[in-house]
Order: sequence, then C-alpha cells, then structure tokens
Amino acid sequence: MIVRIVRMKVAPENVSTFQNYFKESYTKIRNFPGCCDLSLHADINHEGVVITFSKWESEDHLNVYRDSEVFKSTWEKVKPLFVAKPEAFSMEELI
Repeated sequence: MIVRIVRMKVAPENVSTFQNYFKESYTKIRNFPGCCDLSLHADINHEGVVITFSKWESEDHLNVYRDSEVFKSTWEKVKPLFVAKPEAFSMEELI
C-alpha cells in the first residue's frame, strides 16, 4: 500500500476554485484502478494550503494514474492556481 500526500499552495481567493476542480475529478480519480482512498484537506494553520491524501495498491498503480489523461486534465486546470511549487510525498504504510 502506498500513501501519497501532495501539499499545494494556492492564493486564498482561489481555494474554492481549486476545490471545485477537485470535486469534478474526484470520482474519476477515486475509481481509477488501484486507488483505494482519496480526500482533500485544508491546512488549518496556513491559509491557501490544500493537501490531497490518497492510498494506492502500489507505486505502479500510482504511476499509471500520473501518466493518465485523468491526471493530465486535472493538473492542467489546477496548476495555474499554484503560488508555490507543490510538494509530494509517497510513503509505504507500515502499520
């Protein structure tokens, strides 16, 4: 099991736009082969910071998704909203 966390900084006035784009893509991403869980969070201490949390059956499943049209079309919409480079972390779940 792979846990993927992506931390993204958007202008505070664009958070709702980001959230709407995420809602549009949520079902496609969540139903992508190998995706076991997906959620979006707002950092309570840093305005404009949104974080995606996802679980994948394997790193291969995650990489297939990252090469997919679903990812590319979603990223194309949200990338212009970023005010800093996103940070991504992939971890193996131990317990």
